Amino acid sequence: MQGEGVFSLPRAHRLIRRPDFLNCYDAGQRYFSRYFVFFVLYNCALPGQWRLGLAVTRKSGNAVWRNRIKRLVREFFRLHQRSIPQGLDIVVVPKRSLDPRSLTLAGLTRELLPLMRTWRTRAAGAPDYLVAVPFDAEHSAESCPD
Repeated sequence: MQGEGVFSLPRAHRLIRRPDFLNCYDAGQRYFSRYFVFFVLYNCALPGQWRLGLAVTRKSGNAVWRNRIKRLVREFFRLHQRSIPQGLDIVVVPKRSLDPRSLTLAGLTRELLPLMRTWRTRAAGAPDYLVAVPFDAEHSAESCPD
């Protein structure tokens, strides 16, 4: 087994549990790009890290195309992980208009970098509508950083 490198995407940066996804959908801010919808939630329970979740359904194509979409999105976040604000939960949902055959890392980068700047700006202020209490956390809203 290989060690975690500087540019690896460790398991701690993944949204895995269904309640975490639902929390992002319900309490998170929606951001739209040409081919993706992003649900972004400031997570006060995990202020020192960000987490990424991918929701690529069969509507996006067969398994090969779905895996291509996921692989490219993960690669973008892996390469730009130092620019992502800490304490964010991000769920990425591709739109139906996305053609996986034409999706490239360069095109994805052009589409997502402006959104990341917006997330940094919003996370710096962390207004109340971005702060949510996780379903099963022991933390309360009062324990979140202001």
